[in-house]
Amino acid sequence: METCNNINIRTGTPSMGVFQSRPLATLAASKVSDLLQSNHDNHHIYIHNFGLHNHILHHLLALYPLGANPQQLDDAYNFAIASQRPTRPPNTRFVSDLANPIKFRECLGDEKHYEDFFMFFQKEIATKGLHDTIYQYLFNGDEIAEYMLRRFFSGFLHSPIHLGYAIEFSQPLVVAEALALTAIHDSEFGETLAMAEVIAKQSPESKGLVELQQMIYTNSKLRSAMRYEHGSFQIRDGLLANAKDEFLHTLGLWKVKPDDLNEKTAESLNSTIYWTTLAQRPRKQIRFDFFLMHSITAGSLWPALNSASWISSETKCRLLEWKGRSDLMLYCQSRAPQLHPQELISYRPNFPSGWPDIFQRACVYRDDGHLAKFIRAIATANDNIRPFARNRRFKIKSEQEFLTIAHMGMFV
Repeated sequence: METCNNINIRTGTPSMGVFQSRPLATLAASKVSDLLQSNHDNHHIYIHNFGLHNHILHHLLALYPLGANPQQLDDAYNFAIASQRPTRPPNTRFVSDLANPIKFRECLGDEKHYEDFFMFFQKEIATKGLHDTIYQYLFNGDEIAEYMLRRFFSGFLHSPIHLGYAIEFSQPLVVAEALALTAIHDSEFGETLAMAEVIAKQSPESKGLVELQQMIYTNSKLRSAMRYEHGSFQIRDGLLANAKDEFLHTLGLWKVKPDDLNEKTAESLNSTIYWTTLAQRPRKQIRFDFFLMHSITAGSLWPALNSASWISSETKCRLLEWKGRSDLMLYCQSRAPQLHPQELISYRPNFPSGWPDIFQRACVYRDDGHLAKFIRAIATANDNIRPFARNRRFKIKSEQEFLTIAHMGMFV
């Protein structure tokens, strides 16, 4: 049984709107549980001191529902462990201090306290329950929750990805990891989202994500504010410094209401797949932007967050608003690349196949998990498009288009 102390992945996990290749195998479930426990017991959430994330959990929980067998799961784990950073014991005295809101705030954003935060949230879950702990530290709107929510969307959406897996597979220990990861992220990305939220409330106007992406690309003031020398600080040093009002206004035009939550969730995933796929260099080999891919991975797990009955509709709408605005910010972080629709139309894979073969190729691909997560996300989008196929905001509509994009992701 899964608890705050151990990981136990079950074959009866409901899909929650996220793709799963059924039936899920018992031996694979046992293997992935053991590997995830080993990862938790031995490795830090970061792989080094510069904030890059340990992707083992994300990789294995993408491979497992794609149909990976125990050997493939072992291979993926062994490929990743050489780059991992060892974990350390928490400071138990310090963990107790985190119950003080002042001490809690002082330690936010400091990765040296990851293990301390993990044990703190582990104890909170054991005492208060899983749902109440998540709600208290992310969604209840008080000062601590708002500090945490700003960090939740930093780190290229790794916290939503981690929490999405935790909810999908009902793993309290992974929830504690997700909250601890959130606590050590910086808040810069989230501070921009908070400013955009204030602007959004000043007008009822609303637009679709692809329309907003196109507005960003065609706005000369926004584009001129994004410069190569800003590097990974396009938002802070470029857009906020030189085009703050236009930028925040554009972000604020993405709005979500309770009656269109599911449709807007599917739109977010569809839109990010659209601009990530088409952001190509003509006459160059197909490549997908590493940072834009995180919008796709996070978006594919958003149905799991929506499935949580203990999260209010208003909170779900707020989360998706911040997610869509994050998608636009990541597009800007990559300097708003031009889209080339012809690249999808003209693409012909060297080894065309159906979904099952694509899934197996993803299961043996040697990387840190971004491909498997991408392929699963495309399959999820393909499943979720059907109720909205006539919506003009959805640019990728046919199964053949999604299958072609999956082939493009395999680069063959």
